[in-house]
Amino acid sequence: MHISLPKIIQGGMGVGVSNWRLAQAVSRIGQLGIVSGTGLDQVLARRLQDGDLGGDVRRALDHFPFPQMAHRILDTLFIPGGKQPDEPYKASEKPAIKNSHWFDELCIVSNFVEVFLAREGHSNPVGINYLEKIQLPHLPSAYGAMLAGAAVVIVGAGIPVEFPGVLDALSRHEAATYTIRVHGATPETDCQRVFDPALFIEAGCTPPVLLRPDFLPIISSDSLATMLLRRASGSVEGFVIEGPTAGGHNAPPRGPMQLTSDGQPIYGARDVVKLDAMRKIGMPFWLGGAYGSPEALRAALAEGAAGVQVGTPFALCEESGLMPEVRRALIRQALAGNGKVFTDPLASPTGFPFKVA
Repeated sequence: MHISLPKIIQGGMGVGVSNWRLAQAVSRIGQLGIVSGTGLDQVLARRLQDGDLGGDVRRALDHFPFPQMAHRILDTLFIPGGKQPDEPYKASEKPAIKNSHWFDELCIVSNFVEVFLAREGHSNPVGINYLEKIQLPHLPSAYGAMLAGAAVVIVGAGIPVEFPGVLDALSRHEAATYTIRVHGATPETDCQRVFDPALFIEAGCTPPVLLRPDFLPIISSDSLATMLLRRASGSVEGFVIEGPTAGGHNAPPRGPMQLTSDGQPIYGARDVVKLDAMRKIGMPFWLGGAYGSPEALRAALAEGAAGVQVGTPFALCEESGLMPEVRRALIRQALAGNGKVFTDPLASPTGFPFKVA
């Protein structure tokens, strides 16, 4: 890896939960802050329609390398003072296999803004997290994050074999492709999404030299780590290992799905990652899933991990994007010992089990 190995990676969570404020706070103190890359086109559009009251988005756009694109976004979405509370947000375009030029621009700009703001005011690395199964925005989103200097890309909720090659191509401002998995299709009939940065680089603008981010896939088994190293389209710099106690998405149990009496997936010995196998692979790895304590960090380091990935405790921090009333309610429940977490096999459209609190 081209960055120093952090002992703590702050997990990428939800739409706007791991926002730039949280990632900036974590990176400022020398650990690895991660912004969530999920739905950033919608996040940016709504921030601008709410008036960008702190001026943060507009400040970031002042540094965007292609000014005409930034002006188009502002001219279309920015409402000085914000929209009226009873006024709906503007209808937005949905991603497609052949995205409109406007949608791709919004993905580029929104990912740039989030990473730029997370990096502002310090010199430590910042990363971004994507869900592999939300495939349609990947290419313009990753390009925007890289324009802002994202040092690490973490991808979960799928098997991201094509992502390393995407990062290689985009770091050279070259066209990249990504396979869009279509339900019911065969590998021969899946669709290819193509994105060419040359179509977005404005005349008279010299595109910046881009860092190729370190790539860390999220895995749930040592065999998946081996497969990714063998089949990935480019280099893999390490792994984040998430067990079934991790928040957010979980890998399905290996073998036939079996449920508890209240409908939660049953995990067994086959779902435990063999850490001796990970040590033999020789790549840095971080452990995630109930590792949010000093004792758990020490245990992970003793197992040969570079550190831990922590999500839920950061989601409950004041800097996170969770609604304050929701955050306070969850903290009260946790302190009272009556908080409930349910692993729901149906909550996520990805088809992966998902933690519901």
